[in-house]
Amino acid sequence: MKHSQAIFLQEMGISHWQVRKPTLFKVEEELKKLKLSTCKLLVICTEQDKKHALMPAIINAFSIEQDSVSYCSLAQFENHQGTLPQLIWSTLGKVEIDASHQVLHSLPLEQLAKHKSAKKSLWKQFCATQQ
Repeated sequence: MKHSQAIFLQEMGISHWQVRKPTLFKVEEELKKLKLSTCKLLVICTEQDKKHALMPAIINAFSIEQDSVSYCSLAQFENHQGTLPQLIWSTLGKVEIDASHQVLHSLPLEQLAKHKSAKKSLWKQFCATQQ
């Protein structure tokens, strides 16, 4: 909490609480780890999708370096309050975001690997963002 916010709450008579052992709250720890300063592509996916063999192949096809890709869960994405990269890809269905970002949607990678038409759709979405 920022100092100015703490003063505002104090003026309203609301006590400021701080968690002594934040590691006990695993969800809160996971939500804090999202750092997007050098990110060119944010992938919203499950751990299974992140580790799937198709993931690096798709990233390479997009001509994006692996170091410029960040991965997050849907909960992390929904709770993120900072800036987002221009390109976002979700394997978890459609996500709500303003029109200034380019958003790609696909099936989870386990299903995507089996459907040529789904791969083609993802590629068309990506090519549309490059124009």
